[in-house]
Amino acid sequence: MQLDLEKQNRIISMLNGIPDMVYGFADVGDDLPFELKQLPYAVSIGIPLHDDIIDPIIAGPNQAYYDTYNSVNEQLDVLGEQIQQAIEQLGYHACAIASSKRTDFVNIAGDFPHKTSAVKSGLGWLGRSSLLITKKFGPRIRISTILTDMPLLTNDFATTNSCGKCNRCVEACPAQAIVGNAWSKGVSREDLVDVKKCDVWKIEHYPQFDGLVCGVCVAVCPHGTKKKA
Repeated sequence: MQLDLEKQNRIISMLNGIPDMVYGFADVGDDLPFELKQLPYAVSIGIPLHDDIIDPIIAGPNQAYYDTYNSVNEQLDVLGEQIQQAIEQLGYHACAIASSKRTDFVNIAGDFPHKTSAVKSGLGWLGRSSLLITKKFGPRIRISTILTDMPLLTNDFATTNSCGKCNRCVEACPAQAIVGNAWSKGVSREDLVDVKKCDVWKIEHYPQFDGLVCGVCVAVCPHGTKKKA
């Protein structure tokens, strides 16, 4: 199939009409499992989390953060389905990946890593915490992905890591799950963070939030906040 910029612009117009939405387009064909290989392009979308929700969780999650985490994920899922339908109406196939649904309980993963499409679409880089760090919002953002066979004009891969020597997330992690390595292209999630250690900590210490959230590494990151001192 050939690139059709007019059709892509219709999707862009739709995305531009969503307040605070950040988005990008990527070729993720080399990163897909076999069952998704027929959908090699990705629309990566993100919704920021407000400072008044994130700032207070520097010592651990609270109810407001947990509620926001769930509501923004639900919002992303609805938007993902709407974008999927818009792409299908243009004559292509598409599949909206749930924003936060674990389907691999052994490796603690979903159907597709949203951070892969986000980085490849230029939305940001990965911090030592393995969080997506965007220039405008830092890690204070939730992301999702819509896979499609619609040929897309893609963005440049985000290769610049602006964490520098900052080690705040490593030092603040209550689970001591962040290894401390700097991210660069080709570095795996396991090189950055012990996901199982993080998961066990959340389950043991935050059962009131179903063991789903922590957020300390989000709150301490200087990117995306005016409180960098």
